[in-house]
Amino acid sequence: MSGLLPGGTQSWHRLDESKADHYSQLQLKRCLHDRNSLLPKMEDKYAAREIVESKDVCRLPKLLHWSTSASGIPWDSLPEQCVIKTNHWSGDVLFIMDNGPTPLKSVNRSFRLFSRGDNRYKVIRNGRDQNGKFWPRWRIERSLKWCLRQTFPTPLEWGAASIEPRGVMVEELLIEDGKLPDDWKVHVFHGKAGFIQHDIGRMTTHAQSIYTIEGQKIIQSNPRWSEQGTPAEIVSILGQDGVNSLVEIAEKLAEDIDYSRVDLFRVNGEWVFGEYTNYHNSCHPQSDEWEALGGRLWLDHPEGGEQT
Repeated sequence: MSGLLPGGTQSWHRLDESKADHYSQLQLKRCLHDRNSLLPKMEDKYAAREIVESKDVCRLPKLLHWSTSASGIPWDSLPEQCVIKTNHWSGDVLFIMDNGPTPLKSVNRSFRLFSRGDNRYKVIRNGRDQNGKFWPRWRIERSLKWCLRQTFPTPLEWGAASIEPRGVMVEELLIEDGKLPDDWKVHVFHGKAGFIQHDIGRMTTHAQSIYTIEGQKIIQSNPRWSEQGTPAEIVSILGQDGVNSLVEIAEKLAEDIDYSRVDLFRVNGEWVFGEYTNYHNSCHPQSDEWEALGGRLWLDHPEGGEQT
């Protein structure tokens, strides 16, 4: 594709100087020029745990297993419900093991031959995913082994593409009210929270909205994702203390870098770390309002200028 940036794989992986101050364009420039050694460590789902632990502001999911090999997963000692994934990838090889007495709520299970466009997470119960595909242990290990051999699919995203060593990790499965908890993501610029992203229906009908740090929805004229079912404000869900603690925790976790998205889950009234994301949606353009707000916050360097 003409004009594609080195390492780019999508049609939007190209610079547009007429939009130089837009959020997604600043992300692309980060891909090209930012070689902060924190980026690979934050993107690495295993190594990031050390960063979070050092901040001591929220809980980490329990780590049940880590190995640079896909073989030797201690299947017989793992709990019935857990998450299996690699530290350098997302989506395709993330397995949610759901073999407890009561299946997770909000997971639609039906045989679908052509399901590649559905949520890529695989929720395994009694050896089959939510679409009916058979996943014995050997097939899960084979899929993980294949993934460990692969380079990151978007070389443009330097931090994610530079993760070494690669390995397989097993963590506890976070559950709230019998289902997977909603996603709460805080976009932090120069150590200050800019806005909050809330995703619902990850395993059903995905919807997403963004909110001020006070908890009020930011109107988007052309959102990338549906906003159907997302609340008009989030204070009534989290409480003011919950919103405040979400912001404070995210700011502490991302205080050492100019921009990061901090993903957290609320489980039994406690904030639990999910992951860092430094190349949101692979730099895909967002709504006009998101682009303007994110760009302004990123370019507005507080005391001391830009961090590197």
